[in-house]
Amino acid sequence: MTRPLLSLANIEKRFGELRAVNGVTLDIHENEFFALLGASGSGKTTLLRMLAGFEIPSSGSILLDGRDISQVPPNHRPVNLMFQSYALFPHMSVAQNIAYGLEMERLPRSEINQRVDEMLSTIQLAHLAERKPHQLSGGQQQRVALGRALVKRPRLLLLDEPLGALDKKLRGEMQLELKHIQNTFGITFIVVTHDQEEALVMADRIAILKDGALLQCGSPRDIYEYPIDRFAADFIGIMNFLPSRVDAGALSAADGSRISALLPGDLKSGDNVLAAVRPERLRLGAADAENCLSGQIRAMAYHGLDLHLHLDTPLSSQPLMVRLTADAAEGHPFAVGEKVTVGWSAHDTRVFTV
Repeated sequence: MTRPLLSLANIEKRFGELRAVNGVTLDIHENEFFALLGASGSGKTTLLRMLAGFEIPSSGSILLDGRDISQVPPNHRPVNLMFQSYALFPHMSVAQNIAYGLEMERLPRSEINQRVDEMLSTIQLAHLAERKPHQLSGGQQQRVALGRALVKRPRLLLLDEPLGALDKKLRGEMQLELKHIQNTFGITFIVVTHDQEEALVMADRIAILKDGALLQCGSPRDIYEYPIDRFAADFIGIMNFLPSRVDAGALSAADGSRISALLPGDLKSGDNVLAAVRPERLRLGAADAENCLSGQIRAMAYHGLDLHLHLDTPLSSQPLMVRLTADAAEGHPFAVGEKVTVGWSAHDTRVFTV
């Protein structure tokens, strides 16, 4: 197996008594799009700043291409950081902003011009090369900042909430654009975000951070389908939680009904747990399913591509959310107060300790 491009070994960062990053160990590979995902205060930005060289680890090592860069100044690392604010020079044109880093390296003018022209073509802004940042849209400014970072051909590009300043529609478009550009250049991207959907769409792998520690790392599908605990399950997407109790190798719900699930081997009778199922795994009228439940519609939310039903059920004090595709909801004139039956499989039930 090839050596990882970047290896973090038991990285810690302390600010007095506060441990902002707590023993994080990670391997990140060549040409990988990697996401650091977490809520505010989880340590993701502090970790990114240590990779960039703006913070020095309190302990642990950061190996890039097998070399420990933990104490190397930012300007001597083959790493670039793209800030959320983009930090474009307002008095410079698009082309000048992209060329700035190359000029600081005192490269020949012919090489600078060639690389800037190639970058303008890649980010599809050649026709706007002479415009100033204030004459650009938010998405165009984001691409200029990306081009300025990539033109120096770093081994590693760090992105701190790169799409946070964009509106929802443009953010969705730029997620795919970032992924395309990363594939084009073959440079390893590490993006910090608190947006779960953004991480799922763009990343090859995701690391969830909680209280400065690494909670779970895996592919988007693994993170979504097989969360390691309740926090991860609740943080990524939407999850229905049903309070349950282990009883003779099965689960007994709050109303005494049985819930079919694949139980972890370390559970014993009498343990209190949470059965969990994703809203899209619930099917209407599935009376033959391993798990079957009736409920009353409390509220509905139409999202165009899908319909969300919120059901009152005897299994939980919280409404059960059902996500139906437009096709599945077609021909069903649902109404608040209506009783419906939903079902799901034991395979789709996750079980977490309380």
